[in-house]
Amino acid sequence: MIMKKLFLILFGLYISASFAQETTLVLNKIDQIEFNIDGVISENEINGAKTLEVIYESEPGLNTMPSQETTGYLTYTEKFLYVGVKATRKKVTAPLTPRDNRAVWRGDFAGLIIDTYGDARNNILLVSNASGSQNDVIRLPGESSWGPNIKDVNFDFKSSGRITDRGYEIEFMIPYSELPFPNGKNQSWKVELFTGYIDDDNEGVEVRAGSSRSSREASCQLCLLDHVIVMDDIVIDKKLDFLPYVSSNISGSRDEYYDRINYETPELNYGIGINVELNKNLSVEATLNPDFSQVESDATKIDINSPTAIDYPERRPFFNRGIDAMDYQIDVFYSRAINNPSFASKIINQGRKSRLYVLSAFDEETPYLVPTQYESFSGVGGESFSNVVRYQNFISSKTQVGLLASNRIYEGEGYGNLYGFDALVNFSDIWKFEFEVFLNNNKEPVSDWIDSDKKYGDNSVKLDGETTNGNAIFASIKRNTETWRSFIEYTQLSDEFRSDLGFVTTNNQKKYTLWHSYYKFPNKDLIKRYRISLRQDFEYSYSHDISRSNFQGYLGFLTILNTDVLYNYEYNFIKSHLEFQFRDFINHWLRIETQPSDFLNFNIRYKWGKDIAYRIETPMLGMVNDIRLSSEISINENFRIIPSINYSSIKKFNSDEYYFKGYIGRVDIRYQFTNFLDLRLISEYNDFSEQFFFQPLISWRPNPDTIFYLGGNQNYVDQFTDYNSPHYRTNKTQVFLKFQYLFK
Repeated sequence: MIMKKLFLILFGLYISASFAQETTLVLNKIDQIEFNIDGVISENEINGAKTLEVIYESEPGLNTMPSQETTGYLTYTEKFLYVGVKATRKKVTAPLTPRDNRAVWRGDFAGLIIDTYGDARNNILLVSNASGSQNDVIRLPGESSWGPNIKDVNFDFKSSGRITDRGYEIEFMIPYSELPFPNGKNQSWKVELFTGYIDDDNEGVEVRAGSSRSSREASCQLCLLDHVIVMDDIVIDKKLDFLPYVSSNISGSRDEYYDRINYETPELNYGIGINVELNKNLSVEATLNPDFSQVESDATKIDINSPTAIDYPERRPFFNRGIDAMDYQIDVFYSRAINNPSFASKIINQGRKSRLYVLSAFDEETPYLVPTQYESFSGVGGESFSNVVRYQNFISSKTQVGLLASNRIYEGEGYGNLYGFDALVNFSDIWKFEFEVFLNNNKEPVSDWIDSDKKYGDNSVKLDGETTNGNAIFASIKRNTETWRSFIEYTQLSDEFRSDLGFVTTNNQKKYTLWHSYYKFPNKDLIKRYRISLRQDFEYSYSHDISRSNFQGYLGFLTILNTDVLYNYEYNFIKSHLEFQFRDFINHWLRIETQPSDFLNFNIRYKWGKDIAYRIETPMLGMVNDIRLSSEISINENFRIIPSINYSSIKKFNSDEYYFKGYIGRVDIRYQFTNFLDLRLISEYNDFSEQFFFQPLISWRPNPDTIFYLGGNQNYVDQFTDYNSPHYRTNKTQVFLKFQYLFK
């Protein structure tokens, strides 16, 4: 009896403590005609509004009072949530940028974090600065607030701002129709008002602060929101969106320097997308002949010495919607594995405790990736039909489990099947466990998409109809406190594991990783924070032959002028590639990022020491030099110049000869006329291929889905064989146009 009473008392205290952390704000509903989103917060707009104060600094201090005042005013109508922000600042930096540009985060900004389901499956971040420049992302469960835990999204919300004598004001109008949340007219959402600014009184330190208390040791960072807003009797408009587009381009090329450019017949493409929201839980999206071209060109990556394929981020809106459901430690889903579909459809069903994601696509140009232990082989082939089904159950805010099934069927013959289970469990405030397991069953198509005679085990890289059956396992246990962060990871990929709809570049490995870090946040004049980390990796083949053993030490610190320094020391006891094995060599890696002023951001990355030259007939060890320099210069709030240069080389020992060397130089010039209209000029020279290109682009984007692009591309080469030919001459040219308009 005594034990029963004690249990009830302790349970009651636990429940009380859990709910005591949350403050409920019952918002007042007002008439929509009271609002004019112009950056001026009027008395009518905030009459009866609930206030939310930013009173907790999270970086560099922890839960200290911010030096600058920021207040939010929250109210709502039948159709949208209104947030007005008044910030007191001595100086305001608010660059005018295109939507989703990272420059928004470098100045003065404010935003709202929303957990519409209250179960920490994700956090929605809506951000704006005083110029009205916007950014929006979804943050997924993880230790870090950024990096791989952030996914791009495209919520159509309005914001407007202005600079005042005391600081700035920003208004947000967030339509309910844009956000996922449970069915029902009465809603309760977890929220946080947050802001960022440069503290000129503290050596120009970059400050982050919010309305919720922060923690550097919480295993569930998404669970920290401690305000709940209540909105009753809202009107839920079911979305019915039509997204037609038309695009055209004309291309030309020449084979010899003396040839005229031979222009092809202009191409005209058109298609349409439809998004139907049956209720707030269930939406269906389909596209016919979608335009999945990547107009926002990817930054060039130096891959001259990479033995595996290089991945690129997804920027296509169709795939970005709902992509937070497909987050895995093992890259079993990679949306860009669906390359050029003629038709694609998607179903997303998000309930209070579960989520279902279904994707189907007919691909006309199918990428194919064959992983082996040390290298990967890729090619692009013909048609295929792909399906993905993903189910998640959110048992609580700290526990979730999921299932995955994917399938790709190739024209003629061949298929790839994958099945998986995953779990995420936060045992306590500081302990977290992650687990993934996958099984695959594949039959290669018979084709010439990949040109290689190499073998791995009993199989050939060539696509000759072989059948493979494999498995993969990932397990991790992590412990975070304010000063100590540790984890142990185990990754297992069998020698026949592959994911046709993923980005698995290697297999035949069992990898163990041990990590231990010490973090300190002194927040002094010279050192704002620092960390010391130790890492040990062991990697074996499936037959238990060791392929890699290395030790790494990290030292990082944040100092004045927002200068972030990270140094990495790596000692390789054993590092193998193919049948070659290299022992006892060292390399170093240094990164310095600094923002000495509002108009200048600078980044340097330098690697030196010894490393393996992979892409030569016989891999060899040499002296590596890899330098990457970039900066962002803001001439004014409208005009930015972003130059960069990447140099990479590996030199033979005791020789002036190189296994390879070269550089990529790039200049990105942007002029922002308005929040919606900008001009971009990119010039790039690739020394490895001796190619130069120039790419102008005019963009008009009044909302995430309505766009107008007019641009082109001029490519120059220095490879015409005649000695009388000019050094550089156009070999390819293109002009393109695209117009896409969202009808709601």
